[in-house]
Amino acid sequence: MKIYGVILAAGESIRFDAQVNKLFYKVNDKELIRYPVETFSNNENIDEVVIVSSELNKSKLENLFKGKHQLTFIEGGESRQESEHCAIQYLQNKATDDCIIAIHDAARCFLSSDLLTNLVNTAKEYGSAAPYLESTKFYDISNNKIILTKKIVNIQTPQIYKYKELLEAYSYLSEKGITNMVDTTESMYKFNKCKTQVIKGEKSNLKITYMSDLNTLESITRIQ
Repeated sequence: MKIYGVILAAGESIRFDAQVNKLFYKVNDKELIRYPVETFSNNENIDEVVIVSSELNKSKLENLFKGKHQLTFIEGGESRQESEHCAIQYLQNKATDDCIIAIHDAARCFLSSDLLTNLVNTAKEYGSAAPYLESTKFYDISNNKIILTKKIVNIQTPQIYKYKELLEAYSYLSEKGITNMVDTTESMYKFNKCKTQVIKGEKSNLKITYMSDLNTLESITRIQ
């Protein structure tokens, strides 16, 4: 049984206030995309990493990681859901039903190898895994205000499932024209009410959307 990592890196980085796509923005003289790719590539549990890129950035990413034999680069779609489906379809001729697929946001650059390992081990035991952090507030878009509560959790990535279940779910969503799923956990729940096994995540596994998120990360932990 092989374990594949899928890193979603097809976003346009519109909200990141820099002259380059955040994938190529350097922190400590290293492009942000290098951090999650190296975490996956260097983890002994991961057999191969598939990087899902935009058409615009694919050749640049290939050049950045030239010579890394564990890496495969494919083009994604216009949405996160489409990009996930592209990766799942690409793996159709490689992955067996029981293979484990770990889908991760490239923007969550500072995932630790320990968390990745714990998630993979959880998925081996329970068939699924995702990291979470407890939260005390969420934004109520309809009333334009912050709601305080103790009943909310934030789901992070990577989110991990068996290949057969992912293929069935995303094929179903595509056939039914169901689009704009937030992430893999929502897609799986929408398809078959799958309740994902969750474990405690990491504050440093923050999704970098804005430049200010890097400052937040610096306040949480020193970026290595």
